[in-house]
Amino acid sequence: MKVHKEKSSDKEEKLLVTLLARTKMSESCPVAYRFIKITDSQGLESTRVLVPARALVSVSELKKTLLKCGHNPNVTKEYWIRAHQEIIKETDKIITLCYKPGFYGDVYLRVNDKAIGKVKEDKPVLHPDAKNHLPVEDKQETLKLWKMNVAPYALHSSRIMLALCCGFSGFLLKLSGMEGGGFHLWGMSSIGKTSSAYILASLAGSPKDVVVLWNNTDKGLEEIAVAHNDSYLVLDESKLLDKDVLAAAKIMQNRVYTLSGGKGKTRSAMYENKVAEWQVSIFSTGECSLQQLAASGNVERLEGENVRVIDVNADAGAEMGIFESLPDGINSSNELVHAIKDATHHYYGSAKPAFLKRLVADIQDDRESVKRKLEKGIEFFLNKHQVDRNSGIQVRIAKRFAIAYVAGSMAVKYGVLPFTKQDVMKGISTCYLDSLEVVLSEPEVMKSPLGRSFDAIIDFCKKDDLLNLIGNDRVTQTAIKKAPVIIHKVKGRTVYAVDKDLVHNCLPKSQRKGILMLLTKQGVLLSDTNKEYSTIQIVYKRKQVGRRYCFICKKLDKLIEE
Repeated sequence: MKVHKEKSSDKEEKLLVTLLARTKMSESCPVAYRFIKITDSQGLESTRVLVPARALVSVSELKKTLLKCGHNPNVTKEYWIRAHQEIIKETDKIITLCYKPGFYGDVYLRVNDKAIGKVKEDKPVLHPDAKNHLPVEDKQETLKLWKMNVAPYALHSSRIMLALCCGFSGFLLKLSGMEGGGFHLWGMSSIGKTSSAYILASLAGSPKDVVVLWNNTDKGLEEIAVAHNDSYLVLDESKLLDKDVLAAAKIMQNRVYTLSGGKGKTRSAMYENKVAEWQVSIFSTGECSLQQLAASGNVERLEGENVRVIDVNADAGAEMGIFESLPDGINSSNELVHAIKDATHHYYGSAKPAFLKRLVADIQDDRESVKRKLEKGIEFFLNKHQVDRNSGIQVRIAKRFAIAYVAGSMAVKYGVLPFTKQDVMKGISTCYLDSLEVVLSEPEVMKSPLGRSFDAIIDFCKKDDLLNLIGNDRVTQTAIKKAPVIIHKVKGRTVYAVDKDLVHNCLPKSQRKGILMLLTKQGVLLSDTNKEYSTIQIVYKRKQVGRRYCFICKKLDKLIEE
């Protein structure tokens, strides 16, 4: 007689699914879900997923859904029946589906679906449809190591200090009642702007996952802004918007206004057929200031636009790009830029949750007390800088920097930033005072972002005794080679032909490439074909007399006048 092996009983087969809660049906959430936990067969790892009610109509439908979610397929038919019974059972635990991360009451919902703070009502959970543009907020290494290896760079750059504090201020916007907005750090390439963006990004995750490029679609940027609600948004490379200056100016103007205003333009089924809404702190970078971009495209700036996202010159004035000093063991700003890139891609993701944990605890303990301290800190900043309270524009500008100062000071108090409040004030105050020269001026006077380093070259070109080779055939080759600047015809254009060593000595290596590339793009500097920038061979009386940087006289003169 054939003997059949006895199958394992249902009781011996461990259930790998657990019902955690159900959603509450409402006008904003017409589809019901079950919130479940799926554990691996070893019981070591688990994932939490939302299962739509339509998947519960039969055991086979649920099986398909669970397998798509990564459930172990090596289980019996009887197991799937038990799993179905587990998930459809009654429960009084309810969750609220949310379409964006951020504050819900006194609880903060992160992009990884973890709620920070004690949940007193229904637990907030991100809707499955809301996860398309969520940033990846991974953590690598501890907060202690981030404080040792990344944060201290802010002590060598007021611009980096501003970036860090701008990030923390995003968590305070709702509490303060301020609209979204922030700062646009502008200047030549290779000046260190992206270093600021990297350090800011490292609060929440790896820079490669957190930094967003400006050249997304309008709809895409709106969805990205929603995904960063009640937090901060890092936008890099505004030069990528459009090759046409007028088009780029209009695109930038509209996007700055939309992002800071916190309201989208198109209705979406994802947001209950309403427009998307958000509140973010913005930190942007680009080669031109927003004023310059508007002026270049002859676009009239909208009222209040220049105080929503404020231009801050990336050049800190110490001939080291964004840096005012160098840490011990670092010999150049270029070396420091590479050190920051390495550090921020190794230590990240610990500062944001640490700050939010303390902030939410304070809010849940005494919300009004936190609000009063926030308002007091803003007033302290305004009083210290003697802001004219009768000027609405000056007050709004100062408040944008003030909330960054308060946020940075809170991060110091919470043990997230290894500085003093005085360090924070010094960095923010420096950026504030530098920005006033630009923000309160007319846009037409700021058309060239060349900075102080180009002034010496301009001074040489403005001298009265320049050697002019045009129509002059009595100059020796020796005299030509000794002259720092000559006037000559090159490619049919009258140019200032400047000795290449003079240019290299005047322009710091960290800024040289960016400045010369920009001048070539603007048609001020001639270059060889298919080169981003270059020197040109000077020919005099049919003989080559050396390569020089050739600035078209009319265009450089116009630049000097402006």
